[in-house]
Amino acid sequence: MEDAPEFQKKDFRPIIHRSFDLMKFQISRILLVSSLYDAFTLEEEGLLSEQISGKYEDLALSSPPRVSRVSTGEEALAELGERHYDLIITMPRLIDIDPFEFGKRAKELQPGVPVILLLTDTSDLPTFYRPGRHDNVDKIFFWNGDSALFMAITKYVEDMMNVERDTKLAMTKVLLVVEDSPRYYSIFLPAIYTEIVRQTQSLMAEGLNDHEKVFRKRARPKILLAENYEEAIEIYTKYKQDILGVITDVSYQKEGKREHEAGFQLLDELDKDTPVLIQSSHAECGLKARELGKVFLDKNSETLLQDLREFFKSHLGFGNFIFKLPTGEHIGHASDINEFIEYLGIVPSESVIYHAKANQFSNWLMARGEVDLARKLRPKKVSDFTSEDEMRHYLIAAIQASRRNKRRGVITDFEQQNFEYAETFTRLGGGSLGGKGRGLAFLSSLLVQSDIRKKIRGCQVKIPDTMVIGTDLFDIFMEENNLYDALHGDMADADISDLFVNAKIGQDLKGSLWKYLTHVTEPIAVRSSSLLEDSQNQPFAGIYSTYMLPNNCFDEETRVEQLCQAIKLVYASAFYKSARAYIQSTVHITEEEKMAIVLQKLVGKTYGTRFYPIFSGVAQSINYYPVAPLKRDDAITSVALGLGRIVVEGEQVLNFSPAYPKVLQGFASPEEAIKNSQKHFYALNVDNSDTCYDFRMGEDVTLLRIPTSEAEEDGTLVYLASTYLANDNRLRDGVGYDGPKVITFSGILNYNMIPLVKIVKELLRVGGTGMGSPVEIEFASTTDENGKPEFYILQIRPLTGLKEKKQIKVKQADIDASFIHTNKALGNGTLEGIQDILFIPPDKFDNTKTLDIAQEIGQFNKELEGRPYLLIGPGRWGTRDHSLGIPVEWDHISNARAIVEASLEDFRIDPSHGTHFFHNITSLGIMYFSIPYGTEKAHIDWDWLISQVPETKKEHVIHIKLNEDLCIKVDGRSGQGVVVEF
Repeated sequence: MEDAPEFQKKDFRPIIHRSFDLMKFQISRILLVSSLYDAFTLEEEGLLSEQISGKYEDLALSSPPRVSRVSTGEEALAELGERHYDLIITMPRLIDIDPFEFGKRAKELQPGVPVILLLTDTSDLPTFYRPGRHDNVDKIFFWNGDSALFMAITKYVEDMMNVERDTKLAMTKVLLVVEDSPRYYSIFLPAIYTEIVRQTQSLMAEGLNDHEKVFRKRARPKILLAENYEEAIEIYTKYKQDILGVITDVSYQKEGKREHEAGFQLLDELDKDTPVLIQSSHAECGLKARELGKVFLDKNSETLLQDLREFFKSHLGFGNFIFKLPTGEHIGHASDINEFIEYLGIVPSESVIYHAKANQFSNWLMARGEVDLARKLRPKKVSDFTSEDEMRHYLIAAIQASRRNKRRGVITDFEQQNFEYAETFTRLGGGSLGGKGRGLAFLSSLLVQSDIRKKIRGCQVKIPDTMVIGTDLFDIFMEENNLYDALHGDMADADISDLFVNAKIGQDLKGSLWKYLTHVTEPIAVRSSSLLEDSQNQPFAGIYSTYMLPNNCFDEETRVEQLCQAIKLVYASAFYKSARAYIQSTVHITEEEKMAIVLQKLVGKTYGTRFYPIFSGVAQSINYYPVAPLKRDDAITSVALGLGRIVVEGEQVLNFSPAYPKVLQGFASPEEAIKNSQKHFYALNVDNSDTCYDFRMGEDVTLLRIPTSEAEEDGTLVYLASTYLANDNRLRDGVGYDGPKVITFSGILNYNMIPLVKIVKELLRVGGTGMGSPVEIEFASTTDENGKPEFYILQIRPLTGLKEKKQIKVKQADIDASFIHTNKALGNGTLEGIQDILFIPPDKFDNTKTLDIAQEIGQFNKELEGRPYLLIGPGRWGTRDHSLGIPVEWDHISNARAIVEASLEDFRIDPSHGTHFFHNITSLGIMYFSIPYGTEKAHIDWDWLISQVPETKKEHVIHIKLNEDLCIKVDGRSGQGVVVEF
């Protein structure tokens, strides 16, 4: 359909969702200057402060202003010299000063302070009131005995002060009132504000979250009052695109003279679609108003306020939308957008046409804060459509698209969520979202605010549908089950798991999870999101548990119970031995930690009995181990077929830099490619939908470990594989040839089948700018039902390993004296006070015994009783692939202060990239050395190590204790690192 008219494009101002940016000026202190008699008149029905507070309370308005009263002008000026006031209300009968002179002197003391003159006697009107000219008084009002007037004065002054800023920031709507009788607008404005406040409260109830509710409250329509024709034209011209409607008298001044047709003349200057209410005390004006198709209000009517309320409902869109037939017969009413869409789909075509011709759809949507949508619909004419059904479908599609876009980048409260749109982010319960949840919320907002989607063609960039269970529900779970009392320091992980699984999840949370699963039937991941996780200082990456649920049991209750068990086990993982060991290595204590839960739809598709994405990966802004032509500041990306577990657990995957996407590490020849390429992948088991998993068996109980060759039948290798042609001893891109398939990502890196390189570059750029630091992102990609690629960002966290607090220089003399040196070291600084070394001699290393080696290191770690040590061994530390290195957990190495991963002649493994273990090591400031085999830029003196007299040794690991401290030095800028014995 057609875009909005050109003038709307030029005037477009995106709505912000920062409520604190709106209503910057708010009245909290009022100075009332009145004689004792005038004060008595005002307070006849009770103390003025109590009257104002009561009115605020009646309308559910927060923070009523405080009122201070003085009796004379001199007292008031003295008070203004000592204290700041947001508003001054002065009465006319001051014994020592004229009110206009007082206004002048007050503004000299406090420039810009609003001054209101409040009259109480009709005989004062000719003396003090001159339309449009008030001489140092901003507006004159007339006291009619209704305390609501003070509320109206307060809100009117706030509107005057805020309207220009708020309309620019949030397209706040403006209601223009043209009236030159203080007596009348003093009655009229309280009624208008009451209607607006009630409308705002009904909209707040529909807010997606607390923040949006506050935003809707502060973005309510502003009321501007004009007292003559010129003022009306000035206000209308300035806020033309923001006008909600116009309420105008008929007779008021124009060009300095009373013009009895001024209101009708004003109509000629208004946009013809602007809702207008014409009011007059002369009933004969009603005839002309109706001839012009305008609503008329008789000022003498006994039902004045009721008639006003009806105008707000029928023409400004306040209240329910009443669907009518052209005959006037009511056929339904919608109280919210959901009901509105339902009725729009079923009411007769003549009803749709009737409302469309009168712009009542756009008026109602405008009043509900759907400004962009209303502006899009208002220029449309019934004649623009070939049929009534086309118009109906256009309206429904436009509303749904607007609602979908409004939910993007917004955290929606669970009570307001109906899960009808993709890319939703939902909060269940109060408290913190936790680190991971906060990062995902940031990502959701970042995608909406950035231009990434516009830059990426041929692939949709998204985040998965996500719901976060806040930390308050963790507190409730722990307290209701007395779990803190039941836990003790030496409990085994299995006992902790049993304790938590046997605990009860509250009925409120369980009911919410049941509702969630009625909407979400796809596989889901249950992830941790602790307070400390993914922080700027310690990421806690991979420390806590994650469970993946097929979520396809036939029995609904079983689905809920499995989800509950997974949540309880994620809670339990905060108290496991490895988690406690990691927390102890930071500045935190276990008691500080609280756990939120992230429920996230898994990315992927079902292929037979398995579910997985085409690929998953991790990208980092910093390349810790650059190989020429790469530099340290070039990003590095690790990718693999299937679920991302294989990447973050340090198994064999493909690494490349977006700066040089065709330079693949370890793929220089066909032989190297075959040796170093991915051999298996992980998928979710979606078979046996009647199976009830016990997640105490481990995080991988639902996972399948599958040879990569089996993915060919799924069609996913088209994007990722090359074929090895043995006769030619070469790799050929694609899978349409006979021969073994090798995961090279050729379809993506060579033929851009999915624009991975560009997406990663943009995300690292935008994410780094947003977080103010280098970042790491986790992602996955699949295709939609039409075969179009989709790229999902799963997580973002700051990279914390390169904090150079001071400049360190590794000199040639240091290198010459060292027994360990590399140009691929992480960290920055000098470590002293370490005399203990744990190492695995090359002849003792067996990559089939790495689990045993990890246990031996854990035993030494405990025996050293807190003494720091240097840890040296072959392959990747912390990997879950036992054949690639030593699969230590945190409690195995909690006292290591420097770690060396070394390659051997017959065991050359690429260094760690993108693993959770590696990220946590670097963030804790543990110096990390990578020693490639056979390079002049790195060495390790195994002979010297082996020649030292062992303190103790086990089957694979040797502990030596030196008489002097080691000097461990790393230059974080160059990556140079040495270990020297004094």
